[in-house]
Amino acid sequence: MDTPREASSPTPWPPIIYVIASISAALLGWFSNWSFQSSAARMPALLLGCGMAALGIVLLALAGRRFNRAGTAIPPNRPTTAIVVDGIYRHTRNPMYLGFTLLLLALGLLFDDLWFIVLAPFAVFAVTKLAIEREEAYLERKFGAAYVAYKQNVRRWF
Repeated sequence: MDTPREASSPTPWPPIIYVIASISAALLGWFSNWSFQSSAARMPALLLGCGMAALGIVLLALAGRRFNRAGTAIPPNRPTTAIVVDGIYRHTRNPMYLGFTLLLLALGLLFDDLWFIVLAPFAVFAVTKLAIEREEAYLERKFGAAYVAYKQNVRRWF
C-alpha cells in the first residue's frame, strides 16, 4: 500500500499556483489597472466570462466526481489508487487543471483585468512543471503500460 510519500508530489502545487496567480493578478490590477475592454465589449466579455467560469466549475465537479467514484484521492500529494479514464477523462488527462485555468481566465474577463489573462500561461507552465510532469512519471511507475496507453490516447490539456 502507498504511503503519502509515494504520491506524485509532497505538495499540492496546483491549487497553490492558481491561488498565487489570482492574488498576484488582483494585486497587480489594484495597483496598475490594466483594463482591456471597451464599453461595447463589456457585455460580451461578461457573458463569455460567466460561460468560462461555469465550464471551469463543471470540469472541476465532473473530474472530482470521477475520482470519488474510482475511490482515489483528489489531492496530488496523496497516493493514487486507480487511473480514471472514463467520463471527462476520455477527453483530457487534466480536467481539474483545465477547470482552474478557465476560472483564472474568466476572472480576467469578469473583472476587466488583463493581469489574470497574462498570468494564466505562467500558471499553466508552473502546474505543468511542478505537478503534471511529476504526476505522469508517478503514474507510469505505478500503473505501467495501462497508464502509458491512456497517455497515448488522451491529450494532456484538451
